[in-house]
Amino acid sequence: MSRTFGPSRSTPARSKRLRFQLKDYQDDAARAVLERLEQCREDYHRRGERFSFALSATTGAGKTVIAATVIEALVHGSTEFDVEADPGAVVLWISKDPALNEQTRHRIIEAADRVPVGDLVLLDKDFAGEKLEKGTVYFINPAKLASSSLFVRKTNARQFTFWEILDNTIRDEHLTLYVILDEAHEGMKAVRRDEAEERQTIVQKIINGNGSNLPVPIVWGISATPERFTTAMASATERTAKSNVVIDPVRVQASGLLKNTLVLDIPDEKGDFETSMLRDGTVEFVDQSARWAEYCASVGEDLVTPLLVVQLPNKETGAAGEKAEDLFIANTLSVIRGAFAEFTDDCVAHVLGDRGDLEINGVPIPKVKPQDIQNDPTVRVLLAKDAVSTGWDCPRAEVLVSLRPARDKTYITQLLGRMVRTPLARSTNDDRLNSASCFLPHFDRPTAKAVSEEIMGVAKTRGGEPPLPPGPKVIFQPVDLAWNEQVPDEVRELLESLPSLPKPAAMPKPVKRAIDAATAMAVDGLVDKPNEQLMGTFFGVLDGAAAQYAADVEQIAAAIMQAEIRRFTTRHGDSAAQSSQMVREADENTVKEALGTTRRIFGAAVVTGYLKRLYQQALAADGITADLVSIDAKVAALSRIERNGETVVVKALHDAAETQTRAWLEKYHGQIKLLGDPRQAVYDDIRGQAREPEPTPTQLKLNQRVEGATADGEKLPRYPKHVLADSDGQWPLDPKFTSWEKDVLAQELERSSVVAWYRNPSDAGKHSIRVPYRKDGAWKSLQPDFIFFDTNADGQIVPSIVDPHSGSFTGALERLEGLARYAEDHGAVYARIDAIDEGRDKTLRSLDLKDPAVRSAILAAEKAGKSAVDLFNGPHSRTY
Repeated sequence: MSRTFGPSRSTPARSKRLRFQLKDYQDDAARAVLERLEQCREDYHRRGERFSFALSATTGAGKTVIAATVIEALVHGSTEFDVEADPGAVVLWISKDPALNEQTRHRIIEAADRVPVGDLVLLDKDFAGEKLEKGTVYFINPAKLASSSLFVRKTNARQFTFWEILDNTIRDEHLTLYVILDEAHEGMKAVRRDEAEERQTIVQKIINGNGSNLPVPIVWGISATPERFTTAMASATERTAKSNVVIDPVRVQASGLLKNTLVLDIPDEKGDFETSMLRDGTVEFVDQSARWAEYCASVGEDLVTPLLVVQLPNKETGAAGEKAEDLFIANTLSVIRGAFAEFTDDCVAHVLGDRGDLEINGVPIPKVKPQDIQNDPTVRVLLAKDAVSTGWDCPRAEVLVSLRPARDKTYITQLLGRMVRTPLARSTNDDRLNSASCFLPHFDRPTAKAVSEEIMGVAKTRGGEPPLPPGPKVIFQPVDLAWNEQVPDEVRELLESLPSLPKPAAMPKPVKRAIDAATAMAVDGLVDKPNEQLMGTFFGVLDGAAAQYAADVEQIAAAIMQAEIRRFTTRHGDSAAQSSQMVREADENTVKEALGTTRRIFGAAVVTGYLKRLYQQALAADGITADLVSIDAKVAALSRIERNGETVVVKALHDAAETQTRAWLEKYHGQIKLLGDPRQAVYDDIRGQAREPEPTPTQLKLNQRVEGATADGEKLPRYPKHVLADSDGQWPLDPKFTSWEKDVLAQELERSSVVAWYRNPSDAGKHSIRVPYRKDGAWKSLQPDFIFFDTNADGQIVPSIVDPHSGSFTGALERLEGLARYAEDHGAVYARIDAIDEGRDKTLRSLDLKDPAVRSAILAAEKAGKSAVDLFNGPHSRTY
């Protein structure tokens, strides 16, 4: 089959990338949601079956970015996620109030390039169509569908009620309606019979139908805790629940999207602390503003402009209430002005729902939309009430001063949840910039303490209430740590050179990783024409495969040129679909479909570039008679060649990609370390996409903010020689230490040879020494507790790993296996690598992982039916 090559010839356009680079857990979640939606759609149209599932995404996980990714792929298709567009997709997004819908719409506009603004519609009574339009995302809140609303009645301008519009959409066989319930538990919550209960009833009516309209086919709930959503869906008739997509909150915390620390300042005693704490909060805000300005200038980052949020108490009704509130605001601004030298008359705004634009003592205070504040750096001080407790999101909100009383756990949890997002969507080496401060003069301290314990994972959460993700430390009496001047500078260099191995990607994409690396190398000027070099490598692999497997290519290409088509037809309500089958010669579109699969496997950029080169060669040889469709079929065949159940060309391409990426990262390791935080973060992401563990640099924090006292106010014990310390050279004990972890620390510090030590952070981030291991077929990461630095007999400073960890914990043996392999590969760097546990006789026992016999015993334990506890109490252990 031949065809003329001319101006009309074009290869399929590459899908534009999302404007935000997805974190690995967001990518995984989007992929899982798309898989479920595809299954739901196919089964609904074939059998009329209805489905529901939830995405469980904790506060700050970026659920809207995930949703934007899914919606873009759903409506427009995606080569990256290997999904075709649903030509009949209609999305109805439901959240509890209009402000949240507007904010969500705004975020999707920011996050997705290929979703036109005009296709994101705030649905209301002005909609006059018969049904919802395909390819469109509609936003609705239940209040617009109340019994008194015009939208549920016919008007002269609209011949259909909302319920008829919804039913017409569902009944159209060419459309698929996807309903997204944002924070679904809010709309389903069982409450007394009032406006909130009507909202609940309306949401249920949309999902389950009301007798006159059909139930919606597919419901996707998005929630911090999906229990209420799952319960509500279980009560719906004839709806099948798919397994929920649950994002591991530990991965969220490790991603850098969330603050490491929340500092809560709450009075220990009753009294009037409003003015003093408002002043303290403003001073902290001014200090954070200066820190951000210095940091952004040093790394070449766009300026982060912090926001001070002041939460006002409710006012009395009527004119007298407004007058009193105006006076309260005037006094509040007077205190802020006294501590904020850069205060200007145009730096204040408000989001008070019951007030319009204000002018108080000559200061104009415009009313603004919550979703606009993040991108308006002229607003430095925000006056608010309930708008900051639920739904609102502003990562540059660094300091909160709440002048409202609070005793309710849920309210406190939701309020603190507004403060956890990092402004740059990554952490920095300045730990003060990874923290947010909350000054709470009227909060109930015992309740806040209980919430803080839940946030940090010290106490169990309350059933059904949306908790913050575990990980952020909540601090009541902060102590600021910096580099310990009593520690030799050599220790810092040594610590940052220790091998840290991030766990490999759950779903590695070697070609994408290599292209990302080439792009980064080009941006930083490290490699000359890296993209051309990389594509040359890929094309060489494909040329070699085409020659080596020439017979396979011809056979598979011939099969592609014959298309076996199976068509399914069904009508809603039929018990089974009817199918028919036929075989015909492929046309250009059929070959294009086969080539699309190869694009998704090899990568669109690789296939597009390779085809371009082959076309040029064919045209040079045969002119306008060149058989370009045959070339397409042969390239499509390359991704289908198998040997022993393995797609060999895919493997060869992936191997070449990994080899090139590793070579670049190793060769330019030193230059990458000299780059600023924003660029180093790019390479951190690239390293995190690896198929196998690869060493990456450890970055010591410039400073750290930690708790200085127990939750009851008792000062924590201090220890010397930690690399980060307070002004007296001391490190406050981590309150979560076990008694035997304290014993290990004390015993190690008794040795006169110890010059320093490092409490390795427990989160698997760039500040930790990481050791990967496998459990249940998936990669995990352990962070050994302690790194000690001793002076040896030759006067050199040498590091040691000391890891006290209970052998009875789940995964303890797999952890030991990972540490044993790490010791095998990197043990020469360390003087000691000791795993420690409490023995059955209550004495501390250790396993010396630098000893080959110990490593062999650990790696053979599973087959021998032995546990970690057995190893710590067996012949290969010794008294610590």
